[in-house]
Amino acid sequence: MSALPYRPPAAEPMTVEEFLTWDDGHYELVEGMPRLMAPHSDAHGTIQSNLAALIRNHLAARGGPCRPIVEGGIQPRLRSRYNYRKPDLTVTCTPNRAGGIMVPDPILIIEILSSNEDDTRDNIVHYTTMDSVREILLFRSDRALAEVWRRGPNGWPADPEFADRSAHLETIGLTLDFNEVYRWVDLAGS
Repeated sequence: MSALPYRPPAAEPMTVEEFLTWDDGHYELVEGMPRLMAPHSDAHGTIQSNLAALIRNHLAARGGPCRPIVEGGIQPRLRSRYNYRKPDLTVTCTPNRAGGIMVPDPILIIEILSSNEDDTRDNIVHYTTMDSVREILLFRSDRALAEVWRRGPNGWPADPEFADRSAHLETIGLTLDFNEVYRWVDLAGS
């Protein structure tokens, strides 16, 4: 991997446009500052892969335009000029556009909590500012547990629902069985 070009400290935060030219794929932009994304643990990567496969297979069987994107970039509405985040998994029903960089109109965002839990939780506030987002799930990587955030008629709830056996995704009509989500993950050693 080549070294990123040096960027001296600046009085002005980096914009998304500057960031996209600078980034090597290992960072996200947080309030104008590049933040190195934590490397995935084995459990995190396995859960992410399982979720992507389950959701992809479900969407393919249903037909239609919805599709999953792994670590696709999104630009939250809140201070959008200085924020570019990369969720673990996103679902959009907007067709892919040639040359597109950002995930268009995400409806579902999934994150897997691990060593960077505080950073991930910080992202949730930004995800809720996007008009298209209807559901956000946070899966633990150390035990079979998910937080389910779902936008209702009055906006986002103050607290999530918790799921420990399965989670229903209203946006895409899929119930995720945690035996499949956590397949090949040793939760006993956590």
